[in-house]
Order: sequence, then C-alpha cells, then structure tokens
Amino acid sequence: MSSNNKNATFPSEEILSRKWDECISNVIVKSGIGLSVGIVASALVFKKRSWPISVSTGLGLGYAISQCERNFNPTLVAKKPSEKK
Repeated sequence: MSSNNKNATFPSEEILSRKWDECISNVIVKSGIGLSVGIVASALVFKKRSWPISVSTGLGLGYAISQCERNFNPTLVAKKPSEKK
C-alpha cells in the first residue's frame, strides 16, 4: 500500500496553513537575498551608499509578495495565448 499525496484530501485549514508558510518563507528568503545583493553592490560598486540596499530589498520583497498573491489566487496568473481554448 503506497500513499499517494496527490489524491489525498486535506482540510482547508491545512491547505491555507501551507500557503501561508510558503508565503512567509518566500518573503524572508527573497528579502534576505535582496538585502545581501544590495550590501554587496553598495560596498563594491556604489561607494557605500545606502540606496542600493533599499532598492534591492524592496525588489525581493515585491517579488515575494507577487508570488504570494499568485499562490492564493491562481486566476491572477496570465495564460499564454497558446493555452487558451
């Protein structure tokens, strides 16, 4: 007997909980990556100015929030013209 997770049913609270967990982890990881890139760019390229740190952190945060919106509302994802029926 093998359990198949694709056919398993989960309570709606569990599905929502998993989506929130993924969203929060995306925000933390992508903002952290943006912060790291901004610090490196600020130190190496922009003579230790602070705006690259803010911009890159904001871009990471915006991308993470965008993915969260797509995760919670998949109808927001634009389909390619070839996928329409």
